[in-house]
Amino acid sequence: MNNRLDGKRIVVTGGASGIGRACAVEAARAGAAVLVADRHPDAARETAESIRSEGGQAESFAVDVTDARRCEEMADYTARTFGGVDGLIAAAGISAVAVPGDPDHHDGSAAGLDWSTEVWRRVLDVNLDGLMYCNRAVARHMIAGGRGGSIVNIASISAAWASGNASAYSVSKAGAWMLTKTLSIEFAKHGIRVNAVGPGFTETPMTAATREDDSARDDIVGRTPLRRFGKPEEIAAPALFLASDAASFVTGTILYADGGFNAYAR
Repeated sequence: MNNRLDGKRIVVTGGASGIGRACAVEAARAGAAVLVADRHPDAARETAESIRSEGGQAESFAVDVTDARRCEEMADYTARTFGGVDGLIAAAGISAVAVPGDPDHHDGSAAGLDWSTEVWRRVLDVNLDGLMYCNRAVARHMIAGGRGGSIVNIASISAAWASGNASAYSVSKAGAWMLTKTLSIEFAKHGIRVNAVGPGFTETPMTAATREDDSARDDIVGRTPLRRFGKPEEIAAPALFLASDAASFVTGTILYADGGFNAYAR
């Protein structure tokens, strides 16, 4: 077996940037037909066009993963466009982002008294509820198709490592890992494997502010045995392995791609 994805039809959420874009591009290079799904339609369209310019097969779809109905429409569109659905790489996610009325700088911590409940709710809406909506929508098509499939959820090192200044994010990613485990048991009878990738600190738009802060960047690099941030392609590689037939006996697990960060933290 190898980790080629020839003939597979794969949805990638959050596919317009960062880890999601890398997963979409690399999945297409590995032979998959890819639906690039993102809440930014122009960026999703650009990613799909870039894939097609390389000779790959890709379409784009606008989706806010917090909209359960739209997630179902995303899966339906994939099935209609490609003739079925074989896989999902669920990379859509956010950190603790302020909403109007919140302080410009807040840490998103559970104990914080100076930010609104909407911040907590928004992070869990996207990172946990939205993840479930996408898993459920795609699994329904896999079950109907009778061919099984693979779901790969992009979690985080925060699934195991509690960050005192990002409680909402850590809780959402721990939930993503538990959702992965429970669905791996529930879906196994249908031949659907469900796994997760736990990225460490990676060079994406989400970590741009951290990487520009000399103190924060140096602290993270100093706690990472490989002494650097990861690249999006280095997260896509294990995700593609889990999506491929090379991982046919792998389900209910999380593969950390973190430069060794969790070797210290766990």
